[in-house]
Amino acid sequence: MKTKQFIPIIILLLLSLSSCREISVSTKVNEDGSFTRIITVTGDSSDVFNPDLPYPVDDTWVQSARKDTSSDGDYILTYTKTFMDSKQLNDEIGRDTGWRKQVNREIKVRKGFGFFYSYLTYRETWEAANPFSQLDYKDYLSEEDIHWLSGYQVVTNENDSMRMKEAEDKAEQFLYEAISAEIIIALENGARSLKSEELSGYDFRLYKDSIMQKMNEWDFKSARDFIDYYAEWTGDDQVLVLHEIESSVFDEIDRDILLLENVFGMEGHQVFVEMPGLITSTNSPSINGNQVSWKMSGMSFLFQDYEMSAQTRTVNKWAFVLAGIVLLLLVVVLVLKTRK
Repeated sequence: MKTKQFIPIIILLLLSLSSCREISVSTKVNEDGSFTRIITVTGDSSDVFNPDLPYPVDDTWVQSARKDTSSDGDYILTYTKTFMDSKQLNDEIGRDTGWRKQVNREIKVRKGFGFFYSYLTYRETWEAANPFSQLDYKDYLSEEDIHWLSGYQVVTNENDSMRMKEAEDKAEQFLYEAISAEIIIALENGARSLKSEELSGYDFRLYKDSIMQKMNEWDFKSARDFIDYYAEWTGDDQVLVLHEIESSVFDEIDRDILLLENVFGMEGHQVFVEMPGLITSTNSPSINGNQVSWKMSGMSFLFQDYEMSAQTRTVNKWAFVLAGIVLLLLVVVLVLKTRK
């Protein structure tokens, strides 16, 4: 772990969506429920072929690259594949070997029948990735804060920017306190498991501010380092007996912190979904005809499940024709009966 003020920097970078390349994921849904996905990456030659993408791709995707004529030195790389149903795509996502395999993602494309109309629903869900559960983020962040951080609420003016900054500050405070709580609990449980009389009177919570300061500086390689820091802060080398705690206790915290780093470091990308027919409902902040879109970042799904959904209605012309024929036959029958 690098020594730096990690969380404030990564939040700033994340929410400004700064990146050396641009990534978009477009899905065109067909009336039969099949769909085509196109992942487009724009950037220079050193970045555009980076395999770290929002979804895994393999040799079953059609890949093409071309020079971007609208800019100097950039390339446009596309991956294209058609799926017969969403299960096929979900199975592929389940084979992801990158860090995103720790994040549950599911896409559902469903078709409903209503005789005169058919209804198509697209729903994509990224489950919340926050690995620190000892504290409840709802005690720090309101639903409005989450909407700002997730991207459901779009910044359009200076007041919005100030509101976003307020939400960022709350998120930063929560993360520092949540990681501190995990470390303190690990030390407390470790002291109990060792049945150490020397540590029986220790109140590890007294040094929470010191833990948070070290995290602010990102001055540690592992959560286990805080044993040495406690010995330094208390001036008591007996604390070092905590090094006898099983490594798995601190390994789990280290894995959670690494996941947090990966989530924050994830490149932002834009999701486009084009649906057939008239869009009847969506949670997209941007609608253009029968196309909806969302801007995704790591913060989008950190605290709550991030859902992208849209539903459309298409006309079943054959149903109207059939109904017309039946109606015509009824009229004919009634006329014949009347003449008799």
